[in-house]
Order: sequence, then structure tokens, then C-alpha cells
Amino acid sequence: MRIELAETCRDPETDRCLPFLLAGGRGARLFELTDRQCKPALAFGAGEGRIVDFILAALARAGFASLFVASQYRPKELSRHLQECWAHHFPKGIIQRDGGTLGACGYRGTADAVRMNATLLDAHAPREVMILSGDHVLDLDLKALLAHHRGHGRAATVVATAVPRHEARGFGVFEEGPDGRVTGFAEKPARPMPMRGDPERSLASAGIYVFDWIWLKRALRADAARAETSHDFGHDILPLAMSSGELAIYRMPGTVPGQGAYWRDVVTLDAYRRTQLEFAAADLPVPLPQTMRRPVTSVRDSFVEGSILMPGCSVGRRCHLRDTVVGPGVRLPDGFQAGLDPEEDARWFRRSAGGTLLITAEMMSRREAALRRPVARSSFRHPRQRTAVPALES
Repeated sequence: MRIELAETCRDPETDRCLPFLLAGGRGARLFELTDRQCKPALAFGAGEGRIVDFILAALARAGFASLFVASQYRPKELSRHLQECWAHHFPKGIIQRDGGTLGACGYRGTADAVRMNATLLDAHAPREVMILSGDHVLDLDLKALLAHHRGHGRAATVVATAVPRHEARGFGVFEEGPDGRVTGFAEKPARPMPMRGDPERSLASAGIYVFDWIWLKRALRADAARAETSHDFGHDILPLAMSSGELAIYRMPGTVPGQGAYWRDVVTLDAYRRTQLEFAAADLPVPLPQTMRRPVTSVRDSFVEGSILMPGCSVGRRCHLRDTVVGPGVRLPDGFQAGLDPEEDARWFRRSAGGTLLITAEMMSRREAALRRPVARSSFRHPRQRTAVPALES
């Protein structure tokens, strides 16, 4: 699929670099929220906002003229959103390739998505390819990232940010030497390595890379020939770049002095709810994309605490919600309560390990049908009891 506008170029600094957006994941730990669309197309905030809009806004600000998108799981809503909200930002067009149309297996991993489209990428004659993730909430100067890559002279650059060590088990973690060179890397380690000089935090991969295209093509061909590859950038390509001395790190600059950069991987219901609450605060952590408004976290005549009301839902009067995500299409009746009684909530809704309650329209329909169902009467008939009549006195 190609979404194309005029063949003009806006910025010579980014013209030789082709951005490649990985947007094919389901986001299985978001459960029913991604039953109908891929994770990048999941609503975020109010209005037309989607998770993918954060990285799309960064691309538009950097002045990239074209974009390649690799989709796979339920891409229809993503395709519509790209065409209606973002096509005009990319003068040379958006090319979307759905892995589901390329064979029974589709894309077998993140690196495989690039390898299977190498011929199309070659047609653009890129100097570099910038690999981006469509399901992270962040604010990043992509032009500065590209300048950093071109400045150090190595074939690969990975964006990294500091995260608490107890959270780093879910990411690729780097070890840096005194000169800033990468000396170690582990993908999702059980015991993450601490940062040099900061034992409480680890340096985690943000899932964003810049590669010299000629080097990456050779690496992808070599990886595809290996019997035990997982076709993944984190597991396979980055270790190859590190072992050959071709890997450099770009640390995400912080938006607040003394604090780390803003980057959230909304991989779970808890992360999805908490990240949206950060954008409902008085001070936004990063600017909102133009498609997006602040999340709805309150409603008149009801008490809503720590909860997110997704677009298309409605809440009646005198409701009480706590730590709840109310999904699209949900209609909560007057006096409804959720998040207050774990046992009652568990009968009808999904409750995460971190305490986030998810309510979808289907869950509410099942609950309402069950509560309307009449209680079956017992078919056992008790024998009629006879009352003794006392003899009349004469």
C-alpha cells in the first residue's frame, strides 16, 4: 500500500536517511484492548490520538520526506489513521507493507521485516535506515540522532535511556566502558547490569536504531543464513554490531535537568493507564501530537480516581471508579462502581497484577445479561401441610 503526495523534498539533512517504522505487533499484554487493532493504532488520550502518533510527530518535526511502515497484526485501523491524519506530512509518500500478505509466516521478527523489504528499500537508495518502534510514548529529536550517527563513524547506533534496574529485565541492557564504547549487551537479562556510576539504574535500549544501509544489508543476509537466529534486532543484529566494533550508543537527552529522558513502553495495562495519567497532569511530560488531546480522567456527577475514560465510552451519574480503564463503547449505568471490590470485579472484568481494572463493552454485555437472567425456581414441591381443625364444642 502506498500513500503518496507530491515528489518534493523538504530537508536535505534527512533526505538520504529512510525511516522504517515497525508497527506490526499486537501487544498481547494489553489483552482485549488490542483484539481489533494492532498496538500502535490503540487510542491514546482523547480525539484521534493513537500510540503511534508520538513517533510520527517526531518524524514530521525532523522533516523526513518519506516513510516505510511494516505492519502485520490487524493493520486496517493503522492504515486508515496514517492516510487520514499523517500522509500530508510526508511529501514523498508513506509505503506500507503488510507481512500477512507476504506468505504464511509473514515477518518472523523485527530484522526479518527489513530483510524481506530490502529490494523496495534499495529503490530509495538510502545512505542510512532508521528503525523506529510504533508503540512507544516518547519525545525524541530524530535529526539530532541522525547527526550523532553520522558523526561517530560506526555502522550502527542504538538509542538508550536510563531505567530503574528492577524494570530493566524487560529490555535490552548495555554496559559502557569509560570511553563510552559498548562493552556488553544482554537482551532482557534476569539480572540487569547497572550503569557505570549509578548502581540503581540500567542503560536500556529504546528500540530505535540507525544503520548504514550497506552494512545492514550484509548483516541481514548473514543473519538469515544462521540456523539458530530469531530474526530480531535486539537478539541478533546488535550483538553482531557490538562484536565487530560497529555499535555506538545515543543517550536520549532528558527534558528536565537532572532527570532521564521521557520514554515509556506501554506494554501492560498498568503501564498504559499510568502513562495516560501522566498526560492528564497539569504539566505535560512531553508535547502532545497534533492528533491528540489530554486523556479524559473525570466526568461530572461521578467520582473517578486514577482511571482513564477512552474515546466512545460514557459514564452515568453517581458512579465510582478507581484504577480503571473504561474501553470504547462502554456504557456505565448510574451508580456503577468498579475498582473497589476485587472479588466482585473479578467476576466480570479483567484485573491486572498491578491492580488496573479493564472494562470493555463485551464484558459489560455479559455482566448485564447475567444479572437480568431470572433465578431458576426449584422444581421440588413440598407436600401440602394440613392444619388440624379442633372439634366444635357443643
